[in-house]
Amino acid sequence: MSMFIRSKDKAPQLRSMTRDDMEEVREVGQIAWSDLATHDIGRKFKYPKRSERIIDAYLSNEPGGCIVAEEDGKIIGSAFAHVWGRIGWIGPLEVLPACQSHGVGKLLLGASEQHLRERGCEIIGLETMSHIPKHIHFYMSSGYRPSSLILIVEKVLRYEGRSTASVVEPGGAGIEGAMPAISRLSAKVNPLLDYSREAAVTVGKRLGNVYIFEEGGEARGAAIMHSYQRGEEASYSSIKALLVDPQAPNPLEIMSSLLSKCEQVSLEQGKNRLLTRFSGDHLQLYNVLLSHDYMLKGANVRMTKLGDYRENGSYHITSWAG
Repeated sequence: MSMFIRSKDKAPQLRSMTRDDMEEVREVGQIAWSDLATHDIGRKFKYPKRSERIIDAYLSNEPGGCIVAEEDGKIIGSAFAHVWGRIGWIGPLEVLPACQSHGVGKLLLGASEQHLRERGCEIIGLETMSHIPKHIHFYMSSGYRPSSLILIVEKVLRYEGRSTASVVEPGGAGIEGAMPAISRLSAKVNPLLDYSREAAVTVGKRLGNVYIFEEGGEARGAAIMHSYQRGEEASYSSIKALLVDPQAPNPLEIMSSLLSKCEQVSLEQGKNRLLTRFSGDHLQLYNVLLSHDYMLKGANVRMTKLGDYRENGSYHITSWAG
């Protein structure tokens, strides 16, 4: 890892990220997270670099939201802003340890917020680790307020043979045809939410898989699963989103079928664990996941600065974590 000594007399410059910045951005992230983990667990820890594939996807999906802070020609921080319909969220935001507490993070955060406002977002938020007071203070002092506890659960996978006959995969060119249904299902969870672009980039950039639960010729649920993680050798997949029509007569069946499909495909891809994050407001969902042998591993806190985010229904998964 490279060392960087910051000049106190120079203000960092912000600019849009390019693909040529990718390796430097990955290194900054690795140094920042390794330092955080080392202080958190009390021993030296080297965090893996973020996957090139996910950074490439961010650059393709929302290029104006990918921002770097630069000083003396070196990148000292970066931030990513994401747009899902009229909901915008920020993360990850990473700054070299030597440059923290000097306003670099605030500059990146402000630029990300400005981008989301210019994109028409009516809700702006993020998620951060609930047990790091420094992070909570940073965001609260920037005008964010805690809005929900986000539970992180994980399952050790095994073959269970549950039926997934109603679940189809609109991979490749078929994802374009599925996007209207994903938009409609998103809006039923929250009228401002739209996961369709996230689904398209998941398939287009080979981040994972998208599944649709169909009943009576109509899409009643959808799931977006990432299986690339931090390298093809990673042992787990993660569910980015699971949407269930809250007006459907059988929401629990829909959720269980989509969940089982994600588990089965993860096993087929050589993964042995499946991870997901969801709002702790949904006690029914938490109990269902426990009955499916998921275990609570940790928690984040969702924080918002603009708007009031609420979700309809009880059996869906949404996460604002990058």
